[in-house]
Amino acid sequence: MPYLRLACLLFVAASGFAAAPAKKNMSHLERLARNDQSGTAWFVRVPDGPLVFTAQVAAKELQGDARAQADGALQALAGVLGGVGSDLTRVVRLNAYVADDDAVAAVDAAVAARFATSPVAFTLSRSPLTVRGARVMFEAVATTARAPTSPEVSAQAAVLPAGGKIFISGQVERGTDLATGSTATMAGLYRSLGYVGLAKSDVVQVKVFFRPSADPAPVLQAVAASFGGGPVPPIILQEWISDTWVEIELVASARTLPAKAGETIAHSWLPWLTASPRYCNVAHVFPGTPLIFIGEVSGGDGGEPRAQMKSIFERLGSILFEAGSSFRHLAKATYYVKDATSRTLLNDIRAVYYDPTRPPAASALAVGSFGRPGRSASLDMIAVPAP
Repeated sequence: MPYLRLACLLFVAASGFAAAPAKKNMSHLERLARNDQSGTAWFVRVPDGPLVFTAQVAAKELQGDARAQADGALQALAGVLGGVGSDLTRVVRLNAYVADDDAVAAVDAAVAARFATSPVAFTLSRSPLTVRGARVMFEAVATTARAPTSPEVSAQAAVLPAGGKIFISGQVERGTDLATGSTATMAGLYRSLGYVGLAKSDVVQVKVFFRPSADPAPVLQAVAASFGGGPVPPIILQEWISDTWVEIELVASARTLPAKAGETIAHSWLPWLTASPRYCNVAHVFPGTPLIFIGEVSGGDGGEPRAQMKSIFERLGSILFEAGSSFRHLAKATYYVKDATSRTLLNDIRAVYYDPTRPPAASALAVGSFGRPGRSASLDMIAVPAP
């Protein structure tokens, strides 16, 4: 509708977006730089091709201050990427994990310096880190010169081949502790993979949200053991505030699955899980479809939670518009909320914006801090172009 397009354009102008072409060239990588945070992009659109998913990487030397550690962690990330035919200039999405709020400014400065000419979709969150003494760790998605026909998997980095991709929403199987909960949840995820026609060997990333103050070692051991001696892909660990031990989500190659003519993505639900109109269980991105990585979207660092949530989804709509996508073409969402009020607002607003037959795969986690005073919620997203 014309008034909706005008509203998007007005918001785009107010937010400092560069003017975007009416018709997107889907064969080239595109970065739309933010004007309010150097080194970061409103979105990065990536043509279908091989992608690297890394593990969380810390600096090799941990004696320095937060800025030194951030620079060191990026240098270590460059080493990981170099081993799989990539480098920092090829990074399209970057996630930073900080152990304390005082490290946030240093991480922002390091990202601004390193990615000034190749801005990334960037998200920062606070979480206990698995490397003792580390204040910051990074994980990345990047393009690569490699061209495998099947997933190439190691603990530090996995290469997802070109073609179809599957995003499985976070799943929970309750256990008596972190180890049993992780083992049961991985079994449930493998059941999901089998249902859609995939196997353990197709997985390129496992992301685990775990209870605060819990020792993460048991989850690493349980996830690794679940691969039955086969290659274990990167495991990402992030704290969530919950009475459940663990929630786990997956990314996998779907290169062997059939596509649906005329579509870029399909959303589906697993018959043994409760269906929700707010998220699907499985999002299947079809071969030849670009991915649109959208970094952290917030509603600002102050004001009422309701106003922040409204602003988040208004901004998301504008970013999708500029990227050539829509709310009906979302693949994977991660939501971060400060408390129960923000979680309720998130549920309510998704009912307004989402088509209940096409919501993204998703995980939602309550966090102890955003590292940015006054913030009550944020999200990041992977989308695909609208046909």
